[in-house]
Amino acid sequence: MTDQQTEMNAPHGITRTVGSAARVLGISAATLRTWDRRYGVGPAARTRGGHRRYSQDDLARARRMADLVADGASPESAARAVRAQHFR
Repeated sequence: MTDQQTEMNAPHGITRTVGSAARVLGISAATLRTWDRRYGVGPAARTRGGHRRYSQDDLARARRMADLVADGASPESAARAVRAQHFR
């Protein structure tokens, strides 16, 4: 089963590492870390050690950001739009 298929079938409580989330979204882990650090579009949860953990809602926000950037929006304006939306 691919990461994307697993993500689609995962219960809502399941979280993903940054690497797994990046594979599902088809972008680099470095990009996800940058979006979190620079633009506030990142996971809502972290482990005790500070490692990012992406929920399905977090993946939906990151997917929307990736779509907006792919359509030509700057990361800053895409992040603003994503932060303004309510997911779920």
